[in-house]
Amino acid sequence: MSAGSLLNHILYKDGYLEKLITDNYESIYKYCYYHLNQRQAAEDITQEVFLKFLNNLDNYRDYGKIRNYLYVIAGNLIRNYFRKPKETCVEELRDFEETAPDHADDFLDRLMVMDALSTLEKTEKDIVILRYYQELRLRDISRILGIPASTVRYKLKNAEKQLRNRLDLQE
Repeated sequence: MSAGSLLNHILYKDGYLEKLITDNYESIYKYCYYHLNQRQAAEDITQEVFLKFLNNLDNYRDYGKIRNYLYVIAGNLIRNYFRKPKETCVEELRDFEETAPDHADDFLDRLMVMDALSTLEKTEKDIVILRYYQELRLRDISRILGIPASTVRYKLKNAEKQLRNRLDLQE
């Protein structure tokens, strides 16, 4: 869909914008959450992704799937987030205290996986999140990250090996 027809759809077709957001919100949120490990920050950045998309709609060029374009915006916002000074969020600590006793085993497993993911280089972490948490094809990941599919495949295998070693899993 061309930028002009996309703009017309969003502005004039009833429900198109709402459908675009509802169809993509959860995927973008999960992508942000797996990078940030903070619910509130992931929600904020997810909302900002859609705002940036709408604000820059006149500059949009058809690169294939709109969701891939949204992942690119999210990746840029996440990079900007990590450049900012960090603040401790009291709400996140309360959320942790409330959920830990009931779901301690699941929580510990998730912590171990998040810790293992944090040891990967940024590109490999992006690839693992996009492939296994967002269930994207290698070709789509290649487009989102702007690297060849063969490089994506190589880095994914390397990241899998590192994660298996880090988590003491057998092949």
